[in-house]
Amino acid sequence: MASNNQKDCISPNSGAPFDKWSNTTPAQLQASLDAINRKSFSELKEASSRGSILLSIANLIEKNRKDFEGLIVTEVGKTQAEAISEIDYSKSFLTYMANAISSLELTEQLEPNRKVTTVPRGIGLLITPFNDPLAGITRKIANCIGSGAGAIIKPPELGIKTATKLEEILKQEKLDHILSFVRTGDRNLIQQLMAADEIGTISFTGSTEVGVLLSTNAGRNLKPFVGELGGINPFVIFSDADVSKAVDDLVVRKVKAAGQACSAQNILFVEKKVADYAIQKIEDAFSKIKASATDSVAEAKMGPVRTKKALETLYMFEEKLIRAGATCVAGSQNRTKGPGFMYDPTAFLISEPNLFLEYEIFAPLLGICVFEDREKLRETIRSNKQPLVLYAYSSDEHYLKEFISGLNYGSIGLNDTGIQGAHAPTGGFRQAGLGREGGTWGLSEFTTTINVKEVSSTE
Repeated sequence: MASNNQKDCISPNSGAPFDKWSNTTPAQLQASLDAINRKSFSELKEASSRGSILLSIANLIEKNRKDFEGLIVTEVGKTQAEAISEIDYSKSFLTYMANAISSLELTEQLEPNRKVTTVPRGIGLLITPFNDPLAGITRKIANCIGSGAGAIIKPPELGIKTATKLEEILKQEKLDHILSFVRTGDRNLIQQLMAADEIGTISFTGSTEVGVLLSTNAGRNLKPFVGELGGINPFVIFSDADVSKAVDDLVVRKVKAAGQACSAQNILFVEKKVADYAIQKIEDAFSKIKASATDSVAEAKMGPVRTKKALETLYMFEEKLIRAGATCVAGSQNRTKGPGFMYDPTAFLISEPNLFLEYEIFAPLLGICVFEDREKLRETIRSNKQPLVLYAYSSDEHYLKEFISGLNYGSIGLNDTGIQGAHAPTGGFRQAGLGREGGTWGLSEFTTTINVKEVSSTE
């Protein structure tokens, strides 16, 4: 057991501690805040300096690739292939922004005697998620450094060792006056930090419940808030779709990171004419994928869910589904045994989608609902309270465009699930989030303007 001053890091692969971590003290945090406020803005004044630092961080990550890969596998249970992909993904945000700001015009001349300068709002407070323990940090620091500001990063307790490794290599390269980390579970300390005058923009990725609390606190302190929050993401297969491709894409998207991604689909709506075929293909695909300890099974196709609590919540949700008359069509009867938080891909067939539209399923659990009335389906999808991502498959491209017209989802994939990228904005509507990350849209969340009009004193 860890002491009062240290906390255990539990690996989802084994359910046992693999390391420890200690809280950042208030004095350490204040020293970091002071250093960043004193040094980062001058060093990041020029776009070329911002680009150089972003590329330096990307190079540091590449040099330490093997360490990061091992930590991601051990700490969050991703497969080796997923960990490798995350390293590349994390670097892409840094290199994209470095290139994007090389042509950034920081000052615009509106009139002969008036100019508008784009400036950072202040130091960024970046609260990052566990499911992408490295990329979840770099996608935020790319926007923040790109704006010309340093940042305080608050990594999740469930991804803290990956973040600590990044902190270590940044310190070695004398970049800790640009980026500093606060390791804490103390909500009061975070609230105090949010209220600090030096903090300009607060960026958070996580649950809607926590996001609402943070955005309320940010608003109380008149701080801009960017939140990518929980999403309820429908996946639609129409009868004229390439069902084989649709199911293949669905399965890959659903089991990636054991379903622990904001963009993973919660529920499949499949048109009645092709429902039996689609469900059989899902059953066949899920039966070939078992949750495995990714730190010991080299060819693991999927890892565990992150915590014991998450696993217990899944079992309780299954019971609720069964009481509501749902039928398990894949996975649940054949549990993976052994240590760790293993949950095999599972699908439940339901007559009404309500349960899956009320809860974000942050796991490899899929709801399946057969539909006949396309207009009723569209209204169901339109009324979603957490519209983050929508996927729809049909061979009729004209109809797909009509179908999504007026559906406000942050990202929509038509016959494709590859919706994300460093150059593209992500975020949601309503309770799925506020603001955007990625591309120049994410950059703008950290900036504001100064309007300067100058008249010569001799005039």
